[in-house]
Amino acid sequence: MRNTSIMSVLAAGAFAFSGLAFNPIVLATTSSDPDEVRNIKVTRIFTPKSLDSNDSSVVILDGYLPDGCYRLTQPEVHVNDEHKTISIQARANYFNVPCIEALVPYTQEVELGMLPGGNYRIQNGDGHQIGSLSVKKAQSKYPDDFLYAPVEDLILDQKETATDQHSATLRGRFTNSCMYIEHVDTKYFPDTVEILPVMAMRKGNCADIEIPFSLDVELDASRLTRGRMLVHTRSLNGRSVSSILNVSEN
Repeated sequence: MRNTSIMSVLAAGAFAFSGLAFNPIVLATTSSDPDEVRNIKVTRIFTPKSLDSNDSSVVILDGYLPDGCYRLTQPEVHVNDEHKTISIQARANYFNVPCIEALVPYTQEVELGMLPGGNYRIQNGDGHQIGSLSVKKAQSKYPDDFLYAPVEDLILDQKETATDQHSATLRGRFTNSCMYIEHVDTKYFPDTVEILPVMAMRKGNCADIEIPFSLDVELDASRLTRGRMLVHTRSLNGRSVSSILNVSEN
């Protein structure tokens, strides 16, 4: 335990004896600047599958801050196209103040931009491999192989009546009355589920108007891996939307 934590306990006792109430959770009364930026560990890294060189690539970091004195900040990222390496050092602001001494979970999406095709080795700041990312060389001059729906949100839901049943809701906005979702392609990998909503355009009189849409996708429980999984979808604007699914043990 830190000296600052010991002092907070002593202070709590002093307040108690004086007859004043003390809340050990509410310790800071004013905001302050961090004392330093520290490197933090990444427990796991998730990588979307089926990325092409015309996509904006992302990876998702998953881990724990050491305690409540840390606040997540932007990681250091270096991409070497020639050697096909991606160096990512997760970082957090550290505040040297009394705080909760418990692990704090974090999930952070890291944008890498458009990458040339190839198999990339993902490593931390010390050079140790923590993952890999496969990017296919685009075979078309078009932005995507398919016309994906303009998804803005991905919401995961666990059925209250059955803990092993999960669904994903995709939400977004069409900007034309002739837009519609033609079909949804769901792909399962050991640590990732990809939901690809393919869009089409009807013929006829079309009006430029915003139409919100919501699409529910039931996930196949028999194809889910126990633990944490990435659920990933693509959007018409070239970006991606992701969320982490917790699949409980039976």
